[in-house]
Amino acid sequence: VSKSGTNSLHGGLFWYHQNRAFDALAFGETSKPQKVGNDFGLTLGGPVYLPRLYDGRNKTFFFGTYEGFRFPLGSLDQEVVPTDAMRAGDFSAIATPGKPLMNPFTGTPYQNNTLPSGSVTAASQQFLTLFPHPNANQSAPFGSVPNYITNKDNSYNSDQYDLRGDQYIGHKASTFARYTWKSIDQKQPNQLLVPSSDFIDQYNILVTSFSYNFRPTLLNEFRFGFTLAKYGSTNAFDGPGFAKKAGLSGVGPNFPFNGVTELDFSGATTNLGADRLDSLYKSRTFQFNDNLSWTKGRHSMKYGFDIRGIEAITPLGFYGADNYGTFGFNGQFTNYDFADFLLGLPSNTEIDVVKQDNDGQTRHFHLFGQDTFQVSPHLTLTYGLRWEYHPAYHDPSGNIGNFDPRVPRSGAVIYPDGAASLLAPGFLADFNACPTLGSNQGPTVNGAPCTPVLSNSQANLPSGLRTASKRRFMPRFGFAYRPFGNERTAIRGGFGVYNITLLGRNFYSLTGTLQSDTRIFQNIESLSGPAYQWPAINAGGSGLGAPAYGTAYFGTANDIDWKDPYSMQWNLSVDRELGAGIGARISYIGMKTDQLVWAPNYNDMTLSTTWALARPLGDRPFPNWGTLQDRSTGATAFYNAMQLEARRSFRQGLMFNSSYTWAKNVSDNQGPQVGSFADENGGARASYVYNRHLDFGDVYGTRRHRWLTSMVYDLPIGRGKAFGRNLNRAADALIGRWQLSNILLWQTGPYLTPYFSGGDPSGTGSGSLYGRRQHPDRVGNPVPSNQTRNNWINVAAFVCPGQVGWTPGSSCNIGTDPTSTQAPIGRFGNSGVGIIKGPGTVNLSTGLAKSLVLTERVRLKVQVSFTNILNHTNLADPTLNIASGNFGVINSARGSDFGGNRTGQVSLRVDF
Repeated sequence: VSKSGTNSLHGGLFWYHQNRAFDALAFGETSKPQKVGNDFGLTLGGPVYLPRLYDGRNKTFFFGTYEGFRFPLGSLDQEVVPTDAMRAGDFSAIATPGKPLMNPFTGTPYQNNTLPSGSVTAASQQFLTLFPHPNANQSAPFGSVPNYITNKDNSYNSDQYDLRGDQYIGHKASTFARYTWKSIDQKQPNQLLVPSSDFIDQYNILVTSFSYNFRPTLLNEFRFGFTLAKYGSTNAFDGPGFAKKAGLSGVGPNFPFNGVTELDFSGATTNLGADRLDSLYKSRTFQFNDNLSWTKGRHSMKYGFDIRGIEAITPLGFYGADNYGTFGFNGQFTNYDFADFLLGLPSNTEIDVVKQDNDGQTRHFHLFGQDTFQVSPHLTLTYGLRWEYHPAYHDPSGNIGNFDPRVPRSGAVIYPDGAASLLAPGFLADFNACPTLGSNQGPTVNGAPCTPVLSNSQANLPSGLRTASKRRFMPRFGFAYRPFGNERTAIRGGFGVYNITLLGRNFYSLTGTLQSDTRIFQNIESLSGPAYQWPAINAGGSGLGAPAYGTAYFGTANDIDWKDPYSMQWNLSVDRELGAGIGARISYIGMKTDQLVWAPNYNDMTLSTTWALARPLGDRPFPNWGTLQDRSTGATAFYNAMQLEARRSFRQGLMFNSSYTWAKNVSDNQGPQVGSFADENGGARASYVYNRHLDFGDVYGTRRHRWLTSMVYDLPIGRGKAFGRNLNRAADALIGRWQLSNILLWQTGPYLTPYFSGGDPSGTGSGSLYGRRQHPDRVGNPVPSNQTRNNWINVAAFVCPGQVGWTPGSSCNIGTDPTSTQAPIGRFGNSGVGIIKGPGTVNLSTGLAKSLVLTERVRLKVQVSFTNILNHTNLADPTLNIASGNFGVINSARGSDFGGNRTGQVSLRVDF
């Protein structure tokens, strides 16, 4: 939506200023961070008028805006870096008699706890150039405090331009075009000496429209829109060149993106973890729509279509630095992790060979018809039907794959037609893929046949590797009724089915699943020394090794028989005008949502009292697979709400709107532990593929009670007012005619879910799955009688399911290891989702403004405003992990979106 120019030239200038002087200390902080923000701009609109050349009054108009934002920021960088002695191989300052610097090749200590001259590998010397020398606290014991402290630029700037032109063509036709350009730039500091990245967020938007009145009752409008956007990071650092100088065998030589090798230290040394340095997301969207409006008698009809073309190029990555390699150092060879690094002896290595980014494309199609029927002066009916078709995203480069669980015991993997050359042979071997593509003939392993590797045509699927329904018809009906034949009372209601459009995140989970080769190596120490040393990154060979049946990870599939989520919504409201500009409304809103996305593992085993690690691979639904993560449709949600609203139109200097909402929202797609609304990917990894109801409960972000009140009040001070009626003009300009505005929010807290990670009380193997959390047992009232910040949850109300001797704050590891933990109990914990209310929110935001008439056409508005003016502390959620010593304790406050510390700004605006 944008403004249009008029026959008179008009515009404005504005400036908003933010400064930490207006702000309060944030919760738990002892000082305020640097903050000086300036938002400024201008608007200008009017007729296109060129004397003696063109007079566009009454037919040709323009309107333009510019807005800039400048927010200089600095961030304090504190790191632990190796001392100059350590860089030279001298560890005498940190080595102890009981833990000397060991020679991993002889098994004896190094003399004087110092590496011999020339033993630091060339690769290590190259990486050392990214570690700064200490500049602080150099007399303190190494690792006890940061010894490198510096300030780095974190500034944020943005610019935006909008330009619109309108043209009226005779009395029947009109057209307009609008172009928007916006660019956000921010410095993103990296750790150590890796240069800062430049984050950009840019988009170009073009919208055009052409309207034509065939006759007074028949109007057609055609619109075209195009959006080109890109956001992400760029960096001038020459990652490929740096990696080639390091000379690690098996790293490179081809790098599809700019990055830097990741080095992870188990001790105090700061990790080198900048990883991918260029990560630009690019998208293009085309939209064509046409609406035909036709009025005939008491019917107002509208018909139309909407076609959208969506394309997105997205960076692909899996773990750490991907192609550049991720290396861990834990001191297993010399007793000191940094000494291991200098000798080029990682404890583990991971290389993810990403071949290319993904390029998702699709088209969406929509048709609709609607009629508004004026049955009588007191009754209006609106009814219509909408059809939508959303084919899956596909990748023209073929860099996607899907898993089909409908093939018993083996499943099938599917790749795009013509993209067989991109498949990773090592990954195919790990799950016993059938030797011939497109065939189901091959060896049987672990009681399961080979896994067919099929093109989408062979699997009878479209290029997006999943189905898409063409039968999504959505009826809508509504009515408005004045039962007493006047304007004071109205009853409104309606029912409709609405599609929930998914815009691509599920598609991204398919990218690189069959094409990117992940290689993990463990550096095993033997009597002859480590298995490998830099420049080698593994013990030799291709690194693929023998097939590792039962370990292959598919992340993440999409439901083959995909159904877009949809909601059925209904509502009923009664409006009543009470007089004196005051009105009231009571409403009921209901909604049932079906086919929501949830996130199960297809390879969950059945409940058991035997350790999952001790069970044969044949106990798995797909024996030769490890984890089979999926985005499935089929979850549900139910929402019911009552709303009460009172409002007063602006009269006698006062306007207000106050609403109260009682709402209950439950769903089974959130997973076993959530901290936000589930997005289109579904929530967290589901507890169990065979029982979605385990994760059924109150939705995290829907507050049970919410009261929101806004008010604008002209203070009765100034000439002609109740106070200061006879003020002179100078005094009135200073203290008269101020306007006060307030927004008050009061709401109860989100619904919280205690959890633990790692254990496996069900015996299904769920505790070993990445990203999956578990339900504890609830044995009492979760809310303590004296609820405080340090005691928000009754810790004694939760226990580790079945683990004898478990104490709060300790690990819940039942069922994980046959050699060291208690056997599983064959069930999940009984504690549910959303069983505890978190802290609520109280937030009063206030503004004080004054308008001055400078001339007949020029006005000045001065305003000061504050969010959370009372600086009420709105506590954040408590720690929810029962294995944490801080379980039930709140250590922070909510951010600005939920009522953070008080912030303020002043503004000036001139309109003419």
